[in-house]
Amino acid sequence: AENSDDVAQAIEAAALPSGSSRVKRETPFNVSLNAYTGLFIGHESIKGIKDSRTFNSFGVAAPIGVAVSTGQHHWSYSLFISLIDLGAVAAYRFKDDTTAQVPTIQLKNIFSPGIFFSIGIPKTPLSFNLGTQMGPNLRKIDNNNSGEPSAESSNRIYWRYSASICVDIPLLNFYTKSK
Repeated sequence: AENSDDVAQAIEAAALPSGSSRVKRETPFNVSLNAYTGLFIGHESIKGIKDSRTFNSFGVAAPIGVAVSTGQHHWSYSLFISLIDLGAVAAYRFKDDTTAQVPTIQLKNIFSPGIFFSIGIPKTPLSFNLGTQMGPNLRKIDNNNSGEPSAESSNRIYWRYSASICVDIPLLNFYTKSK
């Protein structure tokens, strides 16, 4: 692709049409390249940083990975293994209102392996997800209330345990077993 329009056309040509999440709800077995996008609430743990709050993290979730699903009575149940999460970049931007332009994004900024259990809600493209994932700490953590970031904490990873409500977006079906 030479520009963003070419990228958009390539994605539209390869991606499944809207409403494809219904395939998971209506078939006994499906494996897909999947994306979810929505809002999460949870707890992030960063080694060396103590936070006793039960819920200390919320924001945008946008993981992409592989979903293995089964459909029963118009519900779907999926084991979702995330590989990347574009929501990490969005969460960074929500908490940073002083940066004039988006910093250069590297693979290490979106690589967020995780595992989730997803329940697809009948007659909607929505899913409820519970799970955990590892990700980059794109925030600067102020340990001493000085307003200055702690250098040793800004490059650490986090573990997030979260619940989210998301739009279920199958991008590509690898395998579907019909009834």
